[in-house]
Amino acid sequence: MKTLNIKFPIQDNTITNSFFSMTHTSKEMYSSNLLLLLLTSKGQRYYDPDYGTNLLYYLFENDRNIVQNDVITDIKNSVSRYIPNLTINDVVFDYKDNDNDENQLNLLIHFTYEEENFSESGNITINF
Repeated sequence: MKTLNIKFPIQDNTITNSFFSMTHTSKEMYSSNLLLLLLTSKGQRYYDPDYGTNLLYYLFENDRNIVQNDVITDIKNSVSRYIPNLTINDVVFDYKDNDNDENQLNLLIHFTYEEENFSESGNITINF
């Protein structure tokens, strides 16, 4: 079967007994690339310090309304620069404020990607 990319998060492929699990569909590839981009902090990648987002920085900010706008802007700007044929449709914020999950933030990101005459939607979830 044709492979497109290394799957993120990186893990061993126990089926083929190889070092990396690979993506086999465009949707898996775009989901993996988006997750890698969003979880990489700006300045973390050598030779391209603008790659990534500042999501970890925003996690500890107090004003949720300002943070939500900043997070959405940061995500859309990074995606438009590094994954240009992927469009962020919606970012849903879910804050957990209870004794067990104090200050936990869950993001549900809905996206659409286009390849030539084909487009498909998907979503990823990030838990901080």
